[in-house]
Amino acid sequence: MELFIVLFIWALLAWGVTSLAISRGRSGWGFFLLSFLLSPLVGLIVVLVTKDLAAERQQYSERQRDEYLRTKEREREHEKQLESLRAISSAQPKAFTGPLTSAPTISVADELSKLVNLRDQGVLTAEEFDQQKRALLSSSTP
Repeated sequence: MELFIVLFIWALLAWGVTSLAISRGRSGWGFFLLSFLLSPLVGLIVVLVTKDLAAERQQYSERQRDEYLRTKEREREHEKQLESLRAISSAQPKAFTGPLTSAPTISVADELSKLVNLRDQGVLTAEEFDQQKRALLSSSTP
């Protein structure tokens, strides 16, 4: 009778190890046999030392879900950018009308002041200065 009670308690402890193994994503029958044949303590140690597969599966599925959400967000951003580009391209005129900025105009007075500075510095002689001044004034008259 005492042997029956010991075997019953042994089987209950093995079943407890089995429940823990199942909650960690492991094989219930394998851990029950391990615990029942060797010892519930050995089975418990093996269950606690092995990886928690259920938690790993959950983390993997969360990573997959997060990656899926990031991909969808990138696709939405890409579509927004494409729509912006389409709106910009349809709003611009089709024909080129000329440069967007006009070239800076150089006034005759600025050119004359440069020539005076060159003459005062001795770079131009008086004859060269007069020649350049006449050419500048003749090109500026309409």
